[in-house]
Amino acid sequence: MNFNPLHATGLVFLKDGKQGFSFAGSCFLFREDNVVLTAAHCVPASIDTVIVHFPFARREMQVEEIHRHPTADVALLICEARYAYRSGNGYPETAFWDGVSNFTLGEQFSAFGYPSEGPTFNSEASPTPRFFTGHYQRFFDYESHDGFKYQAGELSIPAPGGLSGGPVFRSAAPQMITGLVTANAETYAITDSIDDVLSDGTKYRQESRRVLTYGVALMLSDHAQWLHSYVPNPTSRGWTLKDPITGDDPTARIEDEI
Repeated sequence: MNFNPLHATGLVFLKDGKQGFSFAGSCFLFREDNVVLTAAHCVPASIDTVIVHFPFARREMQVEEIHRHPTADVALLICEARYAYRSGNGYPETAFWDGVSNFTLGEQFSAFGYPSEGPTFNSEASPTPRFFTGHYQRFFDYESHDGFKYQAGELSIPAPGGLSGGPVFRSAAPQMITGLVTANAETYAITDSIDDVLSDGTKYRQESRRVLTYGVALMLSDHAQWLHSYVPNPTSRGWTLKDPITGDDPTARIEDEI
C-alpha cells in the first residue's frame, strides 16, 4: 500500500465558549484513522470543542476524548469510531503505522505541518503546509517553562509557530514516527567582543551575539506504555511490521517496555 505522510497530518482547531474556532497547532493520525496525536499545550483544558482537519485527506473530525500525558507535552485525541478505516491487510488506511525506538544521533528526519508565520507582503498569519528535513543533533532531557518533562531530540532546524504537534518521521520510512514537534530551544554565538578598562579602573565587556534556534521534538517511544493503554501497538494485534531501512521489527524495544 502507498503511504503518504501529508494525508496523515492535520490541523487542530479549538473553540472556547462562544468564540469561533481558532488554529492551535499541527497533529497527526497514529495507529488508527480515528486516533490523533498532538502536543498537549495545543489542547489546553479550558477549551470546549476540538476539531481536527486533514486537508490532503479531505477529512474533518470532531474529537470525543482527550487524554493528556501526566508529565510530557503530548496528548492523544480520540474521534468517532466510524472514521477508523482499515485496508484489506489490516493496516490503517491513512495513519502513521507506529513509533520507532532505534533512532540514532545524526539520523535524518522529515517533518510536516502547518506553520503560521506572517504576515508577509503576500500572505496573512494563516497556517501554511510546509515540509522540512534535517537531522537529530543530540538527545537530552528537556523541561519546558510550562513544566513538561520528557526525553527530547534537538532538530537541526527551527520549529516555526504552528508546527507544534506535527510528526517527525523517517525520511526513508515515512510510515514510522520518531518524534513529535513541541518547542524551540535557543542559544547564542558570540560574533564579536570588546574588553575595556575605564579611567576609574572599572572593567567592562561588550559582546555582539547571534541567537541560534533549534527545534525540539518529544521522542515518542519513551511513552510507549502510555500510548498502548489507549491504542494498542501493532504487534499486539497480529501485525508484522518491518522497518524498511533495517528489516527489523521497529517495535521490538517498545514491546520490551510494556
